[in-house]
Amino acid sequence: MDRLKLRTLLIGSVAVLVAAAAATAATGTPQVVARVVTGSRPCSEVGGFGSLWVGNNGGSSLARVDPTTNTVTGKLRVGAGPCGVAIGAGSVWVDGYTSASVIRVDPKRLKVVKRIKLPDRIWDVTFGAGSVWATETSLGIVVRINARTNRIQRRFQLPGGAQLGNLRYGGGAVWVGQQYGNRVFRIDTRTGRVSSVRVGNGPRSLAVSPSAVWVSNSSDATVSRIDPATRKVVATIAVGQRPENAAIAGDGTVFVPSVVDNTVARIDPATNKVIDTIPVGKAPFPAAYAFGDVWVPSSGGRDVYRIHVG
Repeated sequence: MDRLKLRTLLIGSVAVLVAAAAATAATGTPQVVARVVTGSRPCSEVGGFGSLWVGNNGGSSLARVDPTTNTVTGKLRVGAGPCGVAIGAGSVWVDGYTSASVIRVDPKRLKVVKRIKLPDRIWDVTFGAGSVWATETSLGIVVRINARTNRIQRRFQLPGGAQLGNLRYGGGAVWVGQQYGNRVFRIDTRTGRVSSVRVGNGPRSLAVSPSAVWVSNSSDATVSRIDPATRKVVATIAVGQRPENAAIAGDGTVFVPSVVDNTVARIDPATNKVIDTIPVGKAPFPAAYAFGDVWVPSSGGRDVYRIHVG
């Protein structure tokens, strides 16, 4: 066999294997394996330092959960109305929505070590490129905070008077949702350049992976899939009513909570279709992946659901 034919055969074989792997990406059956009572109206969670950290909006607290026992091992009062949580620079960062502040917590001592006051209510926080990023929701501003100095490094005024939603970091950029409108924003963390992508209506929240940005369009009951390389929507997927923050599981499947339906939809990225729907608690959002499972708070209740794909 000549070299050209052999090369063609090898390329074809690799393509078949990749296609087969993509077609069978989603396996297993998701099921709720635990419910952890963390406090009143849990509304965000993140894994780090061997624990799951949950912001309890109604309880004004941050709860620490041991994922090996599914029990709360500590609580810290952080001020009124906390929600979003992020991990970075050896700390847990909490958005103090009602207190208009970003709160830095030492996870070892379970103690607040810094409160960074801002002029507007903070909708969400994320960590990336060595910085903390927070949304001043009604001002339409994303704030970049230097994690070494706890000082504001830069403020990004996003166009169109957007009322901002959640934000996530990935691939050298911070992606930002908005509560109304039909665009999500991308901030290049190196250059500071801001661009946008048109999606569905009410793109409040998103999840980011190296190969896709998944945007929950709360007003349309859809999820937009963006190719981060081309920054174009490549699929629109119907899900439950008022979808919120998705979580990308270890197998690549995407778990999208529906606040109205009290369910979580599981999307197969190989087909861009919903393959499972899991009943959970009241008003579930947002989802997060940690310790091999998907965690979904019942924001209308007091507990966090743990979903395992077996």
